[in-house]
Amino acid sequence: SLYDTTLDLSSRKKHSLALYPLVTCLLCVSQKQLFLSRWHIFLNNCLSNLKNKDPKMARVALASISRLGKFKLFLYVCNTFPALRITHSRLTSITSTLFPKGSRSVVPRDMPLNIFVKIIQFIAQERLDFAMKEIIFDLLSVGKPAKAFSLNPERMNIGLRAFLVIADALQQKDGEPPMPNTGATLPSGNSLKKKKTYLSKTLTEEEAKLIGMSLYYSQVRKALDNILRHLDKEVGRCMMLTSVQMLNKEPEDMITGERKPKIDLFRTCVAAIPRILPDGMSKPELIDLLSRLTVHMDDELRLISQNSLQSLLLDFSDWREDVLFGYTHFLLREVQDTQQGLQDASVKLLLQLLTQWRLALQLQGKMRGGASPRMSERSPHCSVLHAVEGLALLLLCSCQISTRKLAVGVLREIRCLFTALGHAEVHHPHKSIHFILCPCLSYLPSLFPP
Repeated sequence: SLYDTTLDLSSRKKHSLALYPLVTCLLCVSQKQLFLSRWHIFLNNCLSNLKNKDPKMARVALASISRLGKFKLFLYVCNTFPALRITHSRLTSITSTLFPKGSRSVVPRDMPLNIFVKIIQFIAQERLDFAMKEIIFDLLSVGKPAKAFSLNPERMNIGLRAFLVIADALQQKDGEPPMPNTGATLPSGNSLKKKKTYLSKTLTEEEAKLIGMSLYYSQVRKALDNILRHLDKEVGRCMMLTSVQMLNKEPEDMITGERKPKIDLFRTCVAAIPRILPDGMSKPELIDLLSRLTVHMDDELRLISQNSLQSLLLDFSDWREDVLFGYTHFLLREVQDTQQGLQDASVKLLLQLLTQWRLALQLQGKMRGGASPRMSERSPHCSVLHAVEGLALLLLCSCQISTRKLAVGVLREIRCLFTALGHAEVHHPHKSIHFILCPCLSYLPSLFPP
């Protein structure tokens, strides 16, 4: 009884901001027949307002489309051929308006990306093939030749995040996605928003097959590789704190304009590792990229890359030597002792990586009932530990007290790792040095006043 009057009033400019949410609500709580016969009229009104000059009106229209799409796809599904054809036609109309083919942006612009991600998730729940091939592949520029490839940060960010959310929901068997959240607080002071925990373990080809995404997974991995290489070239290497061009520059001054959405996309791509491993990038290349990003100008990107590097070390036992070799070589090659704060932060991360490895080994030992692994003299672990040990001995020559303290910490951790690996008795080149150093370790810190 309220619907017709409210719809009529919502077309007037002075009422539209208040009445669009009300019309959406009335449709969603109405009888099935009323919804199916009238929702498309209001949908068209919403689509026409996406390019409204008033960003508030565009936001309200986008939120209405999100809620209407959920109800149509989940509550009022019609499986007859004519109904499916109409639904497909309307989905195409929504997606072509929100994500125009050939465009570098989405409509409306400057909106929270999670709204677009939710809309794609709703579509994928009922039409996975349509969501992947018609929307996500287009957003990620899948299948485009290298010469025609260009970075569209906002679109690619939405596409990659949508893929991650869809894969996570299928793996965790979440079922129907919840209604989009307004973020408002209830009168009681409580909130309906629940903290969602996402999977961080690598999505393997076998698991992708089990959840019905094997046809799309390899394409997304190749797209991720392409995007990472372009981002590294445009906002990666050139924005390292070790770069001469970045000396005495503030992040607020540098991360502006076109760089800002690219950095945001970079964060999403790096955070996706090791959940998705880029197809086409070798281990050394990926480790080198993550190592360099640990000294990037953007604070958040630095932290994300550190977490991804640690996850690679913890989740893949066969990557551990590569991670430590790669990061050690990066420290020797890129981080100079003229930047003491940066060097100390990098050595702290190295110490953290060693500690994480040791804790992982100790946990494995407990699970095996306390049996420690035995290593042969030719084990690859020996080479990487000696390399890190050599770096620590070099750092002991530093004229900075803080750096020498960290070097002692690295040497201690190396000895603990040798023991955890069951390699304490095997002779190695630096054993004579350790005979000298080990008795000193107890009083070395006293030489460095706090």
